[in-house]
Amino acid sequence: MKNLFFLTRDFTLIICCILSISLFAQNVPPSINDPDELRATQIERQKVFDSIIRRLPLFENIDGNLVPSISLEILRAAIGVFEQMLIYKPDLPRIKLELGVLYFRLGAYASAKRYLDDVDNYDPPKEVKEKVDVFLEQIDNETRVFKTQSVVSFGMGLSSNANAGLDTDVVTVVGDLGAIDLNISNRPESDLYYTAAFSSQITQDLKHPRGDTINYVVSLSRQVYRDFSNFDSSTGVFSVNRKFNMLDNDTLGVVNQSFTPSLTAFKVFLQGSELLRSHRVDVDWKATLKDSGSFGLNVYLDERDFLGSQNKTGDFIGVGLSRSTIFPKSGIFLSYKTNYEHFYASSDTETYIKRSFDLSTRQPLNSTTFATTSVAYSYKDYEDRDPLLGLRSDKALNLRLGLTKIIDLCWNADLGVTFSSNKSSIGLYARSNQGIAVKFNYLCTE
Repeated sequence: MKNLFFLTRDFTLIICCILSISLFAQNVPPSINDPDELRATQIERQKVFDSIIRRLPLFENIDGNLVPSISLEILRAAIGVFEQMLIYKPDLPRIKLELGVLYFRLGAYASAKRYLDDVDNYDPPKEVKEKVDVFLEQIDNETRVFKTQSVVSFGMGLSSNANAGLDTDVVTVVGDLGAIDLNISNRPESDLYYTAAFSSQITQDLKHPRGDTINYVVSLSRQVYRDFSNFDSSTGVFSVNRKFNMLDNDTLGVVNQSFTPSLTAFKVFLQGSELLRSHRVDVDWKATLKDSGSFGLNVYLDERDFLGSQNKTGDFIGVGLSRSTIFPKSGIFLSYKTNYEHFYASSDTETYIKRSFDLSTRQPLNSTTFATTSVAYSYKDYEDRDPLLGLRSDKALNLRLGLTKIIDLCWNADLGVTFSSNKSSIGLYARSNQGIAVKFNYLCTE
């Protein structure tokens, strides 16, 4: 509050100085005629001007500390005063530097670039020039029409029940595969597996005032077992979505609203042969709440085609809710998701309703290490009785404990331990699995 008082006072003094200069420019004689007194007044005015300059946020501190804590109104007021100061004295590289950074913080990249480019004309020190170049590079990145972000990952793991079916990582990528006859054995046998994955997202900036974008996503993955090669699998995913950024809603108390419809197509291959294909339509709404957490709503339609079993082919209709929040004191990020979906299969015995609940946390242990936990519970009720096996009902519980280590700006490593249990009213589908896996990820942006 004290700093705000001084800043307001100094702004007032500067405006008074500008008005006095304007009057002087209109041939109004100054009220001070004595040369010594006029010189003393000019010296005093320069002292006030210098004190304002000293009180401006230092260039080194602007990035990440002082400016984000200043309100948008103060930033705009500061820009207005600094622009007036340049009318009084155009050759002020420090003021142009500050204007460039302030315009950058406001997202006015064209104005920011104009002032930052002009700083180079005053032969600034090397360290100042390097920091100006960082801002200019970031402006170039922010104003690109297309931006690319890609992730390459590879790893290995150990499964205690490798002959139970497709690994949960595959299910995570493409959704619930449903019940597939893969010659599943109830006698657990362990095996090593190796994974590799690549995903890339291209973001197209639509140059909309609210920052709307179109995102194109391609994802490929491969998992190979050492012994159980009959479960070697591959996936391919392509998705495109249009993100509409919406205005804040004071009535609902939400900000950063977005509405995102998307189309997704994916295929799953088992031992090189196509097993499953899908075409999915999603509509997502997300917003940030007053507690800095987020809330989301997802509605989707998913057409599944199991090439090896037309009885399991059908359509999903689902709705999901998500909620996340951050606890500032501990730094814990908490996320909760719940989902309801109805699968209409070609055969009534394969039609079911599934409800799922997911709870996950992420907590920093230090600046480069994070601990994660995830608990997921789901249950499925089939609508019609199988003539031979009876009515089926499944309950699944999955637990994952993870540790993520940031190695450098591009590399990170992830270690996870998983426990899963699937209970079914039909013993053929009951199974459990424990595993441990390590994965290395490389993130690159353009």
